[in-house]
Amino acid sequence: MITYKGTAVSAGIAQGKLLYIDAPIQADTFEQVQICDADAEINKLIAACNKAVDQLMELYDKALENSGAEAADIFMVHSMMLQDEDFLQNMQDLIHSKKCCAEYAILQVAKQFAADLAASGSAYIAERGSDVADVSKRVIQILQGKPTDITIDKNESVILVADELSPSQTLMFDRSKLLALISRKGSRTAHTAILARALSIPAVIVPDLVLNEELTGTLCIVDGLEGTVTISPDEQTAQTALMKQEKYLKERQELEILKHKEAVTSTGQKVKIYGNAGNLEDIDAVISSGGEGVGLFRSEFLYLGRADLPSEDELTQVYTNAAKKLEEKLLVIRTLDIGADKTAPCLPLEPEQNPALGIRALRLCFECPEVFMTQLRAILRAAVVGNVAVMFPMIIALDEIQYAKECMKKAAEQLETEKIPYSMPKEIGIMIETPAAAIISDILAKEVDFFSIGSNDLTQYTLAIDRQNQRLEKYCDVHHEAVLRLIEIVAENAHKNNIWVGICGELGSDLGLTERFVKAGIDELSVYPAAILPLKKKIRDL
Repeated sequence: MITYKGTAVSAGIAQGKLLYIDAPIQADTFEQVQICDADAEINKLIAACNKAVDQLMELYDKALENSGAEAADIFMVHSMMLQDEDFLQNMQDLIHSKKCCAEYAILQVAKQFAADLAASGSAYIAERGSDVADVSKRVIQILQGKPTDITIDKNESVILVADELSPSQTLMFDRSKLLALISRKGSRTAHTAILARALSIPAVIVPDLVLNEELTGTLCIVDGLEGTVTISPDEQTAQTALMKQEKYLKERQELEILKHKEAVTSTGQKVKIYGNAGNLEDIDAVISSGGEGVGLFRSEFLYLGRADLPSEDELTQVYTNAAKKLEEKLLVIRTLDIGADKTAPCLPLEPEQNPALGIRALRLCFECPEVFMTQLRAILRAAVVGNVAVMFPMIIALDEIQYAKECMKKAAEQLETEKIPYSMPKEIGIMIETPAAAIISDILAKEVDFFSIGSNDLTQYTLAIDRQNQRLEKYCDVHHEAVLRLIEIVAENAHKNNIWVGICGELGSDLGLTERFVKAGIDELSVYPAAILPLKKKIRDL
């Protein structure tokens, strides 16, 4: 028996047999074999890429049905990689100039693209190199006539283990047969970790894990609560894990009774529990999990992974559908937060040395007024049918709020002139994500109806730590007193100016901080859907 300590990226506990997945094909696997007909080789390449795109779209449909839009978008991004003109042209140019086989060209170009991503300065963007490798491997398997799917006994449930698991490998399995995921590489922001959370299966990253073919068929325990992986557990360890698993599942079932109850402390202090959402499926999850509203609707997912900007009508339809789903419940729409770790082909984002400190969020909206106005018009149109609020991200100064409100007023005037039905948002708020905003929150509070503290970025900027950089995890103390005191300052200044204050970052779901937030007077916590019921219980127990 051997137990590894790693990083939990998706909660839960599972026991079962391991299935080892080979590492991706490396760039030196194929020699620079000389070919006679470059044009014929390019035709083979294009045909293989087209077939891969068809397969990826099938995976997209499967993921959309079983796991929601956020998981499905991974495969949309993969298919767009194979349709990227630079990616394809570079491969064709290499085949022509080197007279090399298509497999060699794919791997060399993929290697260069991965290197470019790694040089971006963002760990999140660098991780997309694994997506390039996944896509490249699929095309090569097609070229060689090899199956792109992994075949296993349909009656057997497994725990997948690999150096680095790809989303497509994960989605090949029947959800009911997939117990857990283990990998040596990755992070909480990696696509496979996102997918694991969407599938509600435990996942742990273990950098020290020793991988080999002999792992397949070995009994294993994956603890996505503690972040441990135990290979070949003894009988007592297996029995203890089974009891812990049963207790975890029972606790989850017991939480169901809190769905329609409020989060009120024993002293009568009420805290609203909202959910974070990035698409309409997430809103369904918020509602079914007992959420009282949506405290953060991420607009950027309507822009990611596409070459063209969404139209006003498209945005309006999505926002309207979201508002209708929530009925009288509050829908807080955050205006576009693109930049830093999130890029979109449809937006004019230039490479930056320090993207987290660059043109992002509201700054990008001010740089691209037509994009901002389109979104504001859509929000105003959707506000006709529901309880809609708007929230501006990445604020550092009073004049930014004032200018954003002027833009909204201008959007309303345009709609009025065009005789298009609209309504002003019920409330206008801002995100407190920088130390600057926190320190002058007494001034900013006079211009808005609420604050929502984005604790992820507030922690990053306060501690001067890139939250996407896995190497800095040991330095990133999410309970750092400086961050907590800034949150308390923001809450105090909000209440002095008679506005409400919430938290929509990861700290909102941190049960170790809930009591401190309640004492600070935090009025609302907006968390991912699975965290809603545990948070309600914690508050009701205070």
